[in-house]
Amino acid sequence: MHPTIVKAQKAQDFLALVPQLLGFAPETSAVLVAFRGNRTCGALRFNLPDDGASPRVCTRIATTLAGMLCKIPGVDAVVPVIYTDDSFITAVGIPHEQFAEILNRRLEWSGFLLRDSLCVAADAWGSYLDPKCPAGGHPLNDIAESPVNTAANEAAGTKTVCPLGTLQNGAEPVGVNPATQERLARIYRRYRHLLARAENSPQLFDALDVALDPVAIAEEALTWPNPPTEENVAALLVLVQSPPNRDQIMVQFAFGRDEGVRAHAINGRYARLQHETGRSLDDLVAEEIDSGDPTAEHTGDIMLGLQCDRPDIDRIRAAITLLRIVVAMAPRSARPAPLCMLAWLSWALGSGSVAGFFVDQALAIESQYSMAILLKLLLDSGHLPEWAFAVPRDDDDNNDDEDDDEDEKSENYELDDDFDQNWGEDFDERAAGR
Repeated sequence: MHPTIVKAQKAQDFLALVPQLLGFAPETSAVLVAFRGNRTCGALRFNLPDDGASPRVCTRIATTLAGMLCKIPGVDAVVPVIYTDDSFITAVGIPHEQFAEILNRRLEWSGFLLRDSLCVAADAWGSYLDPKCPAGGHPLNDIAESPVNTAANEAAGTKTVCPLGTLQNGAEPVGVNPATQERLARIYRRYRHLLARAENSPQLFDALDVALDPVAIAEEALTWPNPPTEENVAALLVLVQSPPNRDQIMVQFAFGRDEGVRAHAINGRYARLQHETGRSLDDLVAEEIDSGDPTAEHTGDIMLGLQCDRPDIDRIRAAITLLRIVVAMAPRSARPAPLCMLAWLSWALGSGSVAGFFVDQALAIESQYSMAILLKLLLDSGHLPEWAFAVPRDDDDNNDDEDDDEDEKSENYELDDDFDQNWGEDFDERAAGR
C-alpha cells in the first residue's frame, strides 16, 4: 500500500499529528515520538514528574525514558513533546523547562538525534530548542487550525476532523439504558443458576458446554452487532467469571482462534487434574511452570508480554469496543472480570495509562480481585509487552511492494530525505491502519 502524503510544514503541524499517533489527546504527559530513518516507528507516553521534582528525580526518570526508547530496534531520532496544564504566562520560560533540558540531554547522550523538543501547555505551545520562542509562547490555534488535521482524517477515510478522546474518557463506561441492564441481569442470573445446577447434572452440563463453548463464543463475539443482545452478553459474562475462561477468551481476542483453542485445551487438562487430584489450579500451574512445561510457559509468556509476536490490532480494538459495552450492561458485581480484560487488552496495545483506569475500576468493586492486583503490579512496574518494541514486518523488510497482501496495522508518518529541524518538508502518513 502506497503512503498518503500529509504535509507538515511547521512544528505546529507535527504537534497536530502526535495525538493521531497515540490515538488519544495526551494530558500531563511526556511523549517520545521515535523515528527510524525518516519514518516514525512509535510514540511512547509517560506521566510527567511531579511538580517540584528534584533534578535527581528528573534525571532518573529521563534515564528510564531514554532506556525504553533504546529498546525499539533501529530508532535513531526522536522528538519529545511535553503536555502540561501549566501556563506560559506564569512559568519562568517554557513550562517544565528543567525536566525537558535533562530529558533532551539524556536522549542525546543515548545516541538519538533530537529533531526538536516541544511543549504544549494550557495556553500556548513552544519549542525548547527555539531561542526566539516568544515569552508567552505560540497560540494553540496554530495546532487546532493546522491543515494536517483535515489531511490526516481524509487519509483515515473521513472528511471532517474527528476530536480524539483523552486518557480518562477512554476508560469511561458506555451509557446504557437501565431497562437493558435489568433485562441483562435477569438473564445473567438465570445462566448462573443453570451452571450451578449443571455441577450435579452431567447431562445438563454437557448441553451447556456446547451452548457456552468459550472458543466459539469468543470468535462470534467479535462479529456481534453493536450493541449486542442481552442473551449474548449474558453468555459471555457468565463465561468470563471463570478465570481460565476469562484468560482464554482475552488471549483469543488478541491473537486469534488458534491461540484460543490452545488455551482452552490447557484449561481442560487443568480441570481434569483438579478433579483427579483435588489440588488447586494455582498449584498445578505453578508446578508445570517450574518443571519447564513449554505449554504452560507459552500461555504465561503471552499474558506477561514476554514474546515478540504481535497481536492482531483490529481484533483487540473490536474486543475493547465490545467489552466496554459488556461492562456498561453488566451487574456491578460481575464487572471486575471484563474490566481486567479491558485493562490487559489496552496494555497489549501499549496504552498502559488507559489500562490503569480499568484496573482501578475493578479494584473499586472488588479490592481483592486477584487479576486486578496482578495487573496493577505489572502496570506499576512500567513493564511493556515485548511486541511493543518489535519491528513491524513492513519496516523490517523495508517493504513497500504493492503486491504484498499483508499490511502491517501501524500508524506511521514518514519524512522526506532532506527533512531537518526547520520543519520544512513533508510527512508521509501510511494509510494502512488508519
